[in-house]
Amino acid sequence: MKIIRILVSVFSLVFSNDIFSQQATEAKTYQNYPLGMNMLQFSIGQQSTNSTIDGDITLPSKDIDISATIMYLRYATFFKVFNKTAGVQVVLPYVDINADFFGTKANSSGLGDMIFVVGSNIVGGKPLSFGEYLQTPRETVFAWSFATTAPTGRFSSEKLLNPSGNRWQFKPELALTIPVNKFDIEVYAAAKFFTTNKKLPSTVLGQPASSVTQKPFYSLTLHNVYNINDKIWVSFDAAARTGGETSKNSIAQDDAQTVLGLGGSMNYSPTVHHKIGLSYISNAAGDENSPNGSIYALKYSYIFGGGIDKTLKELKNK
Repeated sequence: MKIIRILVSVFSLVFSNDIFSQQATEAKTYQNYPLGMNMLQFSIGQQSTNSTIDGDITLPSKDIDISATIMYLRYATFFKVFNKTAGVQVVLPYVDINADFFGTKANSSGLGDMIFVVGSNIVGGKPLSFGEYLQTPRETVFAWSFATTAPTGRFSSEKLLNPSGNRWQFKPELALTIPVNKFDIEVYAAAKFFTTNKKLPSTVLGQPASSVTQKPFYSLTLHNVYNINDKIWVSFDAAARTGGETSKNSIAQDDAQTVLGLGGSMNYSPTVHHKIGLSYISNAAGDENSPNGSIYALKYSYIFGGGIDKTLKELKNK
């Protein structure tokens, strides 16, 4: 029975602090979902790295050590638009950052920048009730999403570490999902654009600065998902990213990055309403500007709405 398929994660694990915001979109994001379904998700994760991606410190260094605990609360819902399944989600992160900059320890914590995502299927994935969804085989889906990160989190120009990036971020993404027997082959292509942070901390490695701009990142993500049964799936994940050169006070920093991350993820769904997920990704290769580090996360999701309970009760009584 395909009931448990609805419990896959809905959108990407994205952290609004700029240190973490380049994490790739996770597996099974763009498969079809029943109309009216809602998801409430809590995640806690840990990231270690030797470089921030933008802003304060742009070049990786053995003298930089950053460790952060990232938590977020996510809400997502699905509905019909132009006879296609569409979805909206809101993510509220909380970040606790500990860093060692050349022997100087620092800490910062607080709410991160809120993330808003809209998206829909383009090909495949027609709108289905929960009952119809249970009887419909997996199919090829071509979809899009657009994520907006708003500078709503805690930020101070007096601190080198901030939970907020103090700028807007925009991420359009296209995705192709192809089911092959018990596998799902998924390919995502995305770009990420940034506005200017006009309040960069006044001291960056001892040099004055007042603003930072950043060129776009372009990324390609591959997931090879194996569906063990209706309750468990595992995925091999690969994500490549290039670009992102920064300029401080209009002076280019020559710090564009090209990096490849490899990792894996798994999900276990004990019931139709509950899902537990694990994910891990680490830098596997890159140029001299690419940061080292890894991210792992534990997620719990509660699924509700969409006539799930009513449909299951009717099926049980048949």
